[in-house]
Amino acid sequence: MGSGSPCGACKFLRRKCIRGCIFAPYFCHEQGASHFAAIHKVFGASNVSKLLTHLPVNDRPGAAVTISYEAQARLKDPIYGCVSHIFALQQQKYIVKDFAVSFMKTLRNILLLEIDSIKYKLMGSWAALLGREYY
Repeated sequence: MGSGSPCGACKFLRRKCIRGCIFAPYFCHEQGASHFAAIHKVFGASNVSKLLTHLPVNDRPGAAVTISYEAQARLKDPIYGCVSHIFALQQQKYIVKDFAVSFMKTLRNILLLEIDSIKYKLMGSWAALLGREYY
């Protein structure tokens, strides 16, 4: 950052934030320190710095967000990390898909009943026009 307040990462690491700090664009002063705490605990500041440095500049924002999410997930679930959240989302997808299939079958049955009812009424109307009763 150079002048002013340090980025969240440098604030957490209690160091001066220099111009060209690899963390400054991705960890703001306000919330960055709390997000970076998880990252530092799980991956280490040096490892994340190396990772971001070796990435193309346009890939770094997405990588910073992903690393932050993965670190927070790993602290919540040390064994599975973000995989447990992915698994939960997959389970929800299957539940919703099963519900949608069931709903479509029910809707189909309702529509078939409506069609049968309309057919019965039309046949009765035609029979009345022709002078016959329809049963």
